[in-house]
Formats: sequence, C-alpha cells, structure tokens
Amino acid sequence: MIPIAPPVQNRVQNDIAAIVFRIDATQSGFWMQHSDVFPKESASIFWARERQFMQLSESTHKAKAFEKGWDGYDAPAPNDVSVIRTLAVLSKVRDSKLSPYSVLPSADGGVGISFRGNANKRAVLELLNDGTSSYMLYGKGHPIESSEFNSNTDLSRILQRLEEYL
Repeated sequence: MIPIAPPVQNRVQNDIAAIVFRIDATQSGFWMQHSDVFPKESASIFWARERQFMQLSESTHKAKAFEKGWDGYDAPAPNDVSVIRTLAVLSKVRDSKLSPYSVLPSADGGVGISFRGNANKRAVLELLNDGTSSYMLYGKGHPIESSEFNSNTDLSRILQRLEEYL
C-alpha cells in the first residue's frame, strides 16, 4: 500500500476561498461562525488582511445589538440601513490601500469606520442611520477637514482622499 499525503491547499484554492469569503461574508453568518476556515498562523499579508476585514465585518454586525442610549447620552442605535451601508463601504475599502482599525457605533446614530496614519493622523468615515455619509480628517487630535458625501457616487474619491492624507 502506498501512503498518500493529504491534499495541500494551493494558491489558486486560497484565492478562490478569498473570493467566496468576499462575496458571502456580508450576506451570511457562516463565515463569522466558521473563521477556522482561514489559516491562523500565516505569514501571508493577504490572509492577515482577510482576517482583519472579517473581524471588521463581525464588528459591524455586532453594532446592531447596541440599544438607544448606548453611550449614556441618548445616542441612537445603529439601524439596518447604516449597517448594510457600512458593510458595502468595507468591501470597497478592502480593495484600497487603506487599513481600518475599528468599526464602532457612531454617537450621531449609525456606524463609524476609523483609520490611523502617520504623525498622529486619523480619519473617520461615518455612515448614519438617515442615509447620510461623512468623513473627518484629524491631525494631532484636532479636526482639520470634514465633509458629507454620497456613498454611492463619491466613495472612490473619498477613499482616495483618505489614502493621500494618511
């Protein structure tokens, strides 16, 4: 009898798994419950980024569990609209050079995505319950630029602005 080695996942299989993850992660809880599908200890930048975005997607889903007044000051809880829009924006951010570090409820009612850059630079994208979107750039702890934008038409331009700033 000739021993046969178990199949080893190759690069093509890894890429296919990542595509399946990207398509299904925002539509199914399966990936949130079966994160063991992804290599845990991999030196791959690709898999590290996939794990990071899986965790950010999970944080976005958890934002729905917050209740009105979650901050102690009567802040509205994120609604389904803001959560769905945040997941869509995260999908676009994944394809950019940006690397968000947190997704949290916004005190204005919705969800915020936070980014860090060099020299104490930060940026926040907010996707609010009423459908509005805004960004704010911070330098040394103080806001230096902010604006509302349409997340359906202006997102690419805003992500480019964040990349340039950070």
